Amino acid sequence: MEEVGNSTHLQEFVVSGTVAGAIVGAIFGGYLSDTIGRRGCLMWADVIFAVGSIGMALSQDAATLIAGRVTVGLGVGLASMCVPVYIAEVAPAESRAALVSVNNLLITTGQFCAFVVNTLLRRVPHQWRWMLAVCGLPAVLQLIGLLFLPESPRWLLNKV
Repeated sequence: MEEVGNSTHLQEFVVSGTVAGAIVGAIFGGYLSDTIGRRGCLMWADVIFAVGSIGMALSQDAATLIAGRVTVGLGVGLASMCVPVYIAEVAPAESRAALVSVNNLLITTGQFCAFVVNTLLRRVPHQWRWMLAVCGLPAVLQLIGLLFLPESPRWLLNKV
């Protein structure tokens, strides 16, 4: 996609698209979490993130790439609001703080792993498409894992 490579403005929109989407996702994350539950919110975040990843990988122009980035950002924003609340409400009191800290550590570890995978893909044809597609894999794996986890007890009590 040469048009993005030749335009600083398009590059800025591509990069900031995820941040803009994350802001919107975070704004609505609390409401969605209260409406459909913490687990449901996380499941939607995973679906949105995976769809955005596929959209980015298949994009044929800058507008589609930016739309995919915004979509991924929505998933990031939703997850950033729901994950700490879900952990805090599901975890036993004695391990709550540690689990929230581990969540932050794993986010950073995931960013490092993404860098390593991207480095390994650097010589693959259409490398950027693979890099963007692979980032949806953790969301799909988390979605599958969430199928086996309970809803937040606090959210369930608030719905009674």
